[in-house]
Amino acid sequence: MNQSMISGTFSGKQRLSLVAILLVYAVMGLVYLLATPPLESSDEYKHYPVVQFIETEGQLPVLRPEEPGRWLQEGVQPPLYYLLMAGLTAWIDTSDLPEVHQLNKHAFVGNPNQIGNKNLVFHHPEQEQFAAQGSILAIYVIRLASLGLGLGTIWLTGVLGRELFSHQVGLLAAALTAFNPMFLFVSAAVNNDSLAILLGHLNLLLMIQLWQQRPDPQVKWHHYAGLGLMLGLGILTKLSLGGLLGLTGLMLLWLSWWEKRWKLFWVGGPIVLLTAVLVSGWWFGRNWALYQDITGLNVFIAVQGTRAQPITWTEWVSEFGTFFRSYWGLFGGVNIAAPPAYYWFMNSLFVVGMLGWLRRPKQMPVRSASWLVAVWILILFALLIRWNLISPAFQGRLIFPALGGINVLWAAGLLAWAPQKWHPFTLPSIGSLLAVCALLLPWQTIRPAYALPQPIAEVPITAQIDPVIFTVGDGIIELIGVAMAAEQTVYPGGAYPVKVTLYWQLIAPVEQDLVTGIHLLGRGLQSVGQVDRHPAGGQVPTSQWQMGQIWADDYHVYVNQNAVTPAQLHVSVNLYDPNGTVDTAVISKDGQAFSLVLVGHPVRLANDAPPPAPTTALTADFNQGIRLLGYSIESEAKLGEEFSLTLLWRAAAQPQTAYTVFIHLVDAQGNLLATGDAPPVQGDFPTSLWRAGDWIDDTHQVSIPVDLTPGSYALRIGLYDPVGGARLPLAEGGDSVIIPLEIRP
Repeated sequence: MNQSMISGTFSGKQRLSLVAILLVYAVMGLVYLLATPPLESSDEYKHYPVVQFIETEGQLPVLRPEEPGRWLQEGVQPPLYYLLMAGLTAWIDTSDLPEVHQLNKHAFVGNPNQIGNKNLVFHHPEQEQFAAQGSILAIYVIRLASLGLGLGTIWLTGVLGRELFSHQVGLLAAALTAFNPMFLFVSAAVNNDSLAILLGHLNLLLMIQLWQQRPDPQVKWHHYAGLGLMLGLGILTKLSLGGLLGLTGLMLLWLSWWEKRWKLFWVGGPIVLLTAVLVSGWWFGRNWALYQDITGLNVFIAVQGTRAQPITWTEWVSEFGTFFRSYWGLFGGVNIAAPPAYYWFMNSLFVVGMLGWLRRPKQMPVRSASWLVAVWILILFALLIRWNLISPAFQGRLIFPALGGINVLWAAGLLAWAPQKWHPFTLPSIGSLLAVCALLLPWQTIRPAYALPQPIAEVPITAQIDPVIFTVGDGIIELIGVAMAAEQTVYPGGAYPVKVTLYWQLIAPVEQDLVTGIHLLGRGLQSVGQVDRHPAGGQVPTSQWQMGQIWADDYHVYVNQNAVTPAQLHVSVNLYDPNGTVDTAVISKDGQAFSLVLVGHPVRLANDAPPPAPTTALTADFNQGIRLLGYSIESEAKLGEEFSLTLLWRAAAQPQTAYTVFIHLVDAQGNLLATGDAPPVQGDFPTSLWRAGDWIDDTHQVSIPVDLTPGSYALRIGLYDPVGGARLPLAEGGDSVIIPLEIRP
């Protein structure tokens, strides 16, 4: 590969290719812009209020943790992006923001596995059209401007690839950047990331050019001052870009040592640093005066919160999944995921590219300045890990200020697999494939998540129930239907939730925006999983319901990791005012008050771990596939006291009856002295719910009469039908198992 292929400007045909990439990006960016409702894009509901406050008040906000305002922690972010966007929208009357900024405080933020309730705010589609007025118009104007910043990032990526490798690498890297769905999503949002990404790439390119040209700082001081200016602007956009200042110092130190020209460091370094400080120093001074912290991170963290406990290795593994998904495309409030196949495909293609980078042929030379790209990626990743140790924030988009550098290496690796003559076809092939994938996601993933539910005409016959009446002040909402699968089996912390559909009907207008509380009640009716959210999919508040409307409301409720198994789960339903301004009363259609509303079918909470080893093993097969594997006596049996007996059962089939376990204390003659009868697991996992393969640790309390003589006795164990009392026979005859018991004084 000759020198002309490594450096220089793009040829006419290459410029057309880059322009085509930019045009396709612009069209796709508009699709992402329109597919995502206002205030739903990447923390937009926090970023835009900062812009609006500056625009209306003419000053920067002050973040008070006890009363953080609509912007929450974003109120202490570096201000450059917000200042620019406030100036851009100063001509728009945005006084309607309080009406637009109606938060859904129960949204499933950061949880793409849940169904519905993705919306961070409540929407009125008729007021949120592209040609709207007020705050909605301002949001769209800023989104368009942010898309323009993305155009600059793509162009800089192409130049970066050309400078370090070749024109083909630059063009392919530009396409990889332009058609990254997460980059499109972030670029079509009111979010300081778009400017931070642009300035990150611009500063990196300026550093590479400084490394390659190595100008004398006493003669061409403006090169160093220009870099310092851009670094200062970057720091005024996002604190993580301060890492580039450290990288600049490292670069100048290395150059000085390599060329033995120490003025590169001792003269050039201060020029860069002083210029950056002159540009951004006032911001740090303001932070110190207001928060006694030059970064303002103390109040940022006070609002955002920290991890309750240090992160574990298991959590790291789990959050790496979030990292990669949010690098390729995890939309909304980090709660709308692309199809799993897309992540698998992109991760695989990325690995292929990185392997190609490692094996790239000698015919693909690389400029020495590429180390700056690699180190910048590592710096951002290290900063992200450090931040994630403090607060859960392991999102791939946070390393996008190095996205172009990553894509340059990736593009070089992909091209390394192909012969030189195939390189002209690689860009259109890979670029077209990625563009199609990125274009499909807004239609198949983003838009459906925000589609408003509509009331239905009637409840399916199989779901109809006697109405449960919820009265809230003068308002009345009835639960008139429940739909659940006849049998559901779930596991603690499992991937599969309990699915239930509730049918609500408004009988009398409700002024409050009520919240539904769905609980899974396990052993002892203790909650082992819950969902609290506004009904109607979290998107249509009850205060907006019309008389007689029926709403079908789907819920997925996951079981907590620490839920005790096995158990029979009940689904309880409540409807309440989250602000506590009015109380809710619940009655049946005949006026009977409810203290607990249980609906639907019981759910099996099973365990997928191997059964424990009992203290004493045995094998006793009862009819209907019930086997007693052994028992453990937890404490000594003493006169006048109670002891615990744990039976270990195994199901080989599905019993047809909910049996009761009988435990009879008998003497040598078989005389009955005491009983400890109870359903298995005290009724919390009846045998009618047992299925082949289940094991059940079943603890019973047995009281020893005080007037017995210490010595040897026995426990007779078996099962019987509580309706009629018929005992369940053993397969080999008889109806009980004898367990010896020594009673102490």
